[in-house]
Amino acid sequence: MPTERRRSIREYIEAHGEANLDELMQLCNGCSSMTLWRDLKKLEDEGAIRRKRGGAIAVRLVQTEAESLYEQRSVVNPKAKRIIAQSAVQYVHQSDSVYLDAGSTIMALVHMLPDQYYNIITSGTNIASELSQKSKCNVTIVGGQVNGNTISCSGPQAEAFLDGVNIDIAIMVTSGFSLQSGFTSSHFSEHQLKRKVIKKAKRIIMLMDDSKLNRNMPFTFAALQDIDVLICNEPLPEEIMSFAKRNGVRVITGE
Repeated sequence: MPTERRRSIREYIEAHGEANLDELMQLCNGCSSMTLWRDLKKLEDEGAIRRKRGGAIAVRLVQTEAESLYEQRSVVNPKAKRIIAQSAVQYVHQSDSVYLDAGSTIMALVHMLPDQYYNIITSGTNIASELSQKSKCNVTIVGGQVNGNTISCSGPQAEAFLDGVNIDIAIMVTSGFSLQSGFTSSHFSEHQLKRKVIKKAKRIIMLMDDSKLNRNMPFTFAALQDIDVLICNEPLPEEIMSFAKRNGVRVITGE
């Protein structure tokens, strides 16, 4: 029934924050894209969702003047972020110099860290602020220009700062990934900083939720074989698993 189908669509989008037509076609057992687009139009008219190119987004994520893109992303896929963060905690050691990337998944990881003697470097201004609340944590933030949407520093100053820094473990995030394009970012200056971190670090841990899979952003900062561990909330396609195994990359998935 159309009413039940639209209810399922609305509940899915509310739970996940957004959805594309391929996801909705799978949810609705192969329902045509034209039918789904009519459903989305009706739901938008009712104020339940907001359509976007190729899909729809939950109303709560529609940007207002008081919201940033970071704030929108922070409420998308919270369960996936928790699953990934739980697996990543084991790589933050007191004896290491640890670099933490900027992003909402990194913030989920920070929330799980006990108040211990860590040496942490980060590009995330909000990450540094959160870590500073832990009395035993030694936090250093890279300099540079602040991107208000990602709440992070980047640019030549940030890259120059890293020249004098030793990094044992770097825990990174990505905006997109495919075997063909590798790990990608939408911001040139941030991709440059990520490349510098990966070059400096002895070991790279990449955090990626399943929504980033087969999503390509303009700037590649690493290939799969450049990292040591990939942590995802869901099992990955066999092609990626096989490539990772051949290149000595450990893959951690699921709860």
